[in-house]
Amino acid sequence: MKSFSFWSFVFAVFGVLFFGSSYMFPEFFEPFMASGFGFLIVGSLFCFGALFKSEKGKAKFLSVAALFFLSSIIVWSEPFQIVRVLTWMKN
Repeated sequence: MKSFSFWSFVFAVFGVLFFGSSYMFPEFFEPFMASGFGFLIVGSLFCFGALFKSEKGKAKFLSVAALFFLSSIIVWSEPFQIVRVLTWMKN
């Protein structure tokens, strides 16, 4: 696994962990959700870097898949949570 693919995978794992932690600890919902969202975005950027460098393997796609999958679940189940997190990230 090359460096961009590796970092994409690492940021995807951290992003999913922070997303999950945000629901387990409701008093820290915004920081955990924003951090998880940020980690997944950074992982997605590393994924696109790995695609640009034509690195082999499929692990690099985990961050993009997790970002879209978790975002669609949040928007489908609790539509105003994504607005709340994006507002928190903006400020």
